[in-house]
Amino acid sequence: MSLRIRLETDGTAVTIRLAGDLDLATEHDVRESIAAALDGDGLDGGAPDSLTVDLADVAFLDCRGLSTLIHGRHVADAHRIAFRVRNATGIPASVLRLTGTLDYLTGLPDGSHP
Repeated sequence: MSLRIRLETDGTAVTIRLAGDLDLATEHDVRESIAAALDGDGLDGGAPDSLTVDLADVAFLDCRGLSTLIHGRHVADAHRIAFRVRNATGIPASVLRLTGTLDYLTGLPDGSHP
């Protein structure tokens, strides 16, 4: 299955909405989208204050997709940009829970949850 990527901005907040499978075949495109969003592409004032990756329409997540999300969080943390994953259900939610990354990817930089 393919993956659709839609970038939305609201002030200095950026949301990347994914639909399809986040896996070996699509992780490069997602990694590039996350990098572009963290660089402030599409924003007038530079880098965003926050980046959210919405997985509501993601049906499948494998280890490469998970690695992409973790990498995005690392880069965001290094630039002091809030990064979180939201709306993971089904297989993606199970992968996040089983790998122990659910809190890390869905929480805020201080470890709290919105």
